Amino acid sequence: MRSLSIRGLRVGALAAVAAVGIAGCGAAAAGGSSSKQPLTLGFLGALTGARASLGQGMELGAELAVNQVNSHGGVMGHKLLLVAQDTASDPADAVAAADFEINSDHVVAIIGPTANTTAAVLPLAVKANIPELMFGGGAIFDQESSPYFFRLSPSDTEQAQAMAYFAHTKGWNRVALAVGEAPASQSLVAPLEASLRHLGISIVANVGLTAGQSSYRSEVQQVYANHPQAVLGQFNNTTAGIFFGEAAQAGDSSVPFIGTNLWYSAAWVAAVGKSVASGPVYLTNSSTTGMIGAAEFIKLIQAKTGSPVPPNGAGFMYDAVTAWALGADAAMSWTWPKIESGILKATNPPGVQCGSYATCYALLKQGKKINFEGSQSTVDFNKYHNVFGPFAVLRYNAQGTPVTVTNFTAPQLQAAFK
Repeated sequence: MRSLSIRGLRVGALAAVAAVGIAGCGAAAAGGSSSKQPLTLGFLGALTGARASLGQGMELGAELAVNQVNSHGGVMGHKLLLVAQDTASDPADAVAAADFEINSDHVVAIIGPTANTTAAVLPLAVKANIPELMFGGGAIFDQESSPYFFRLSPSDTEQAQAMAYFAHTKGWNRVALAVGEAPASQSLVAPLEASLRHLGISIVANVGLTAGQSSYRSEVQQVYANHPQAVLGQFNNTTAGIFFGEAAQAGDSSVPFIGTNLWYSAAWVAAVGKSVASGPVYLTNSSTTGMIGAAEFIKLIQAKTGSPVPPNGAGFMYDAVTAWALGADAAMSWTWPKIESGILKATNPPGVQCGSYATCYALLKQGKKINFEGSQSTVDFNKYHNVFGPFAVLRYNAQGTPVTVTNFTAPQLQAAFK
């Protein structure tokens, strides 16, 4: 078991009250406290290991949103503290981390579990009567019945549609699938198969890749044996480095590959090398295109990092914290069940559309019903607390920088798969 160490209370302005913040959050979370003690939000993400770059990007997005809320007075006068625990993308570690945040930090919400740890964490959030606002595409959550669950990113079902639709627009009607055997990757297979069938695209091979092998020559042969016009799928970075290297040795590197946002990271580029990354490899990734909340978010990202390109996961966690805070403001409570109805009231239509905490909060103060629109989705939750959003198709250039090829809006994808 990895050690549980709090990465720190990330709001600099609260350093002086950090000592009382954690101790006092239990009283504040009970509701009705007039002491204006800080409210503690718990962030869970892979801050070490193979997916550390994703977790760090997610944490950055959450931090930016916390800072925005605090710069406008906090939630009902309570400043927010963000505490982070490392899950290392492992369900067992995620359970221990969530237990620590709930029982030691007394968090009022959990932000950030990804698809491979959410199922393990959700029961703890339910028991603690706090919402879990997650990031991840796992199709197993498409019809999640727990009201404590909120997903801020589009499902793998929508991502699969974007992948299939891009293949369709390119005229690639015979494709192969190559997907890692990990559950989070395998959940992509069924929606990919359904999306391809819907568009009349034939699947000539469907190959699973087990992580940890020293060679994938047999799998490479199976994937390319029937001469697909393109390959669709995802697998971890280590597997990718070996797979694409052996595909090049076999003379198959010219066949286009459509991957997922799992490969939207510098770690993936490093694993496969810039020559492979800049080849005919396309990535589908949630986009900020057309999103009302994107302008403010990108401005904050650029001020923080020097680049207008947000790291993977940052936008969804920025939206998660903002949606939770506005939900608490709208409900005048952060306790269950008022916080659930507050989040839905603040994010779903009807209402005046707004894309930042400042503008939305000002409208609430005027007594207006708001409809918060996020940076990477509309944050309009359906009955399963899922959202939909635009997707970009990206390619890496020779310098390893992602470049947008095209964008698909959520209505465009929904129309294509009616």
